[in-house]
Amino acid sequence: MAYQYILFDLDDTLFDFPADQALALALQHYSVTLTAELLADYQALNHALWQQYNVGEIDAQTLKAARFSVLAPLAGTDPLTLNARFLQEILACSQPLRGVEQTLSRLHGRVGLGIITNGFADVQRARLNRSRLDRYFDFMLISEEEGVPKPDPRIFLSALTRMPDVSAEDVLMVGDNPGTDVAGATAAGMDSCWFNLRHQRIAVQATHVIEEFEQLLGLPRIRPLLAS
Repeated sequence: MAYQYILFDLDDTLFDFPADQALALALQHYSVTLTAELLADYQALNHALWQQYNVGEIDAQTLKAARFSVLAPLAGTDPLTLNARFLQEILACSQPLRGVEQTLSRLHGRVGLGIITNGFADVQRARLNRSRLDRYFDFMLISEEEGVPKPDPRIFLSALTRMPDVSAEDVLMVGDNPGTDVAGATAAGMDSCWFNLRHQRIAVQATHVIEEFEQLLGLPRIRPLLAS
């Protein structure tokens, strides 16, 4: 039986996330050069904070401020202002990944489509609308608004409430992060597809694994959707 709904992550699944470029541009606005050392320190701090956010230990506002707690004083501004500038640069630089629009256009009208993202609401909605990919989707759930981040199954179960008469086993979640997208979908009783964007050689317990976005169309429970 074909899937009735396909859910997607957003960052590094539908869109690229040019964080290094955006950070360099954000700091350049304040006449600060992003060195390799500053970048490494920021990445380590940001990664640790996202890990805390994904398990519910901190909220979105804390993450936004804390990740720029070191860089903001160097730029002569406050962390939330630098965060806003960084997200503005992400919006300017980010583009849909290869094959995304073509794949979505083939699926649209044949299966329900939704998004679950842990990204921040203002930039996620703006990127989706600016690219005009928003026309393909029935809904987007954002952890900042829902108060629950992936991999917590509650945000996946909340998505189910947006799908009339659809069971979890008839839903596929597609994402690049095994720890949030695959694990969260599995815990909610959904099938999962790991989009192995960076061609990593690690074992992931996903229902499906793809390395190119268009490969989604060849999955056994998606092929029947395209037959008619």
